[in-house]
Amino acid sequence: MERGDRALTFANPVIFADVPDPDVVYDGRHYYMVSTTMYFAPSVPIMRSSGLVHWSIAGYTGPILDDTDALALRNGENAYGQGSWAASIRYHEGTFYVSVGSLTTRKTYIYATPSIEHGPWTKSVLDGYAHDQSLLFDNEDAYLVYGGGVIDLRRLGRDDEGTFVWDGPATRLVEDANVDQTSGLNAEGAHAYKIGEHYYVFMIEWPTDGIRQQVVWRSTSLTPQSQGGTWEGRIVLSQAVPVEGRQGDGAAQGGVVQAADGQWYAMLFQDEGPLGRSPQLARVTWDQDGWPVYTLDARMAVSAGAPSAGSTDLLVSDDFDNQPTPAGYWNTANAGALTTSDENAWNGSSLGLPWQWNHNPDNRFWSLTDRPGHLRLTTGSIASGIIDARNTLTQRTCGPASAAAISLDVSGMKDGDVAGLSAYQQKYGYAGVEMADGARRLVMRRADRHGSAAFTSAHVPLTAETVLLRVDVDFRDAADRASFAYSLDGAAWTPIGDDLAMEYSLDHFTGYRFAIFCYATAETGGHVDVDWFRVGDDIEGTGP
Repeated sequence: MERGDRALTFANPVIFADVPDPDVVYDGRHYYMVSTTMYFAPSVPIMRSSGLVHWSIAGYTGPILDDTDALALRNGENAYGQGSWAASIRYHEGTFYVSVGSLTTRKTYIYATPSIEHGPWTKSVLDGYAHDQSLLFDNEDAYLVYGGGVIDLRRLGRDDEGTFVWDGPATRLVEDANVDQTSGLNAEGAHAYKIGEHYYVFMIEWPTDGIRQQVVWRSTSLTPQSQGGTWEGRIVLSQAVPVEGRQGDGAAQGGVVQAADGQWYAMLFQDEGPLGRSPQLARVTWDQDGWPVYTLDARMAVSAGAPSAGSTDLLVSDDFDNQPTPAGYWNTANAGALTTSDENAWNGSSLGLPWQWNHNPDNRFWSLTDRPGHLRLTTGSIASGIIDARNTLTQRTCGPASAAAISLDVSGMKDGDVAGLSAYQQKYGYAGVEMADGARRLVMRRADRHGSAAFTSAHVPLTAETVLLRVDVDFRDAADRASFAYSLDGAAWTPIGDDLAMEYSLDHFTGYRFAIFCYATAETGGHVDVDWFRVGDDIEGTGP
């Protein structure tokens, strides 16, 4: 990135990691961005930037979205491909609001706080799933705008305790929200605003045999089309941004935000194959008739009044020793841990901000205090494999290539236990340790696209109690390969198994993640201890 007298030049994507369905707001001091959480916990990550280019995690709306069997991988249920979608964030009269709908619970949630970093958060739960909803504040009135192929509006009220409730039925503003398309993905992903004299609803559509494109509907009132409302729709962006050898399938689905200097920007996303959906930052101007005009390129410049200086490193390293021990479910004292080189705290009782569990954790069976300076994962239930294993801890992979490694103490494993480090999606791969007949062995496994184990490497006997495991992912030129290795001394790495051909599966609907796991297939109560987790674009020579 380059800083000139008047602008900062950067390369899209602004975050080369899976941050889908972004929505951004500015409170006069910082920009805050939310994205789709799916089935991960904590729920709804909130990222912060003082300039739209460098982002870090500021916190979450809560440790979990809701406590159900599907969200917790209990009783044979799961929320893969569902969970919560397309969060919306707004700042109104000194309060931050975040809304999100869940396909799993068929409910809509609205969170509110005076401070994203410090809370407290209040939570409202509304019956019914509002698809890809957007908060809209219009003076004293509050609404949700949502829909797939249509645009619906529903007023929000408050009960005596200040909790949001529905205030009447939904109103259909636009009967057919598609613009110049007859087949394909219907317009969805609403982002609604009152700007000047117009109400705007920004959406995404994906015509058959075309690319994703951004459309905008606008009107001077919230009167439905069927009652004479003046709603007009227009395609405002139909463009792909080539990234690391991929041609791209179009950047879309995002809202707009006005920067500190009055300039406007849009944060969109584009699919990057198995990496996931990465944010793309575009400039927005307004024509003489009040329509937005987008400028989106592989290399862009934002005005000096918008961006901030800071690290551009997307990668996190985590040592569990000698870290602060704040109270709480995760460590908000270490904000800056979305995909930056800042250290996280895995100590005391708090997890660092980049970490999310695959589904809700069972907090009885993980600890940072049972063995200080280590993450302990204890098996609390029987699993058939990594897909239904509870307490799998994840962090995003990063492009164009990155690697992760862990130091794993396996002395507490029981027969039937499996533990290791994974490149995780439905078609997963991992390097791990299995315990059978009182003996430990190293193995690499990878799954087919349906999540069933399709390949197992030759077993390597393991007598040591501590082993280092490593996963490398490469998204350059659409290679989309993950490779696996182990080490007993941290100086020399020995490849194990073969490469995993990573694929983005809609059944999981997320980019690949690095995942630390431990599960039981025979009896519960075994455990492993993770001394450290390290990630970077080059971790050669990682010591013990």
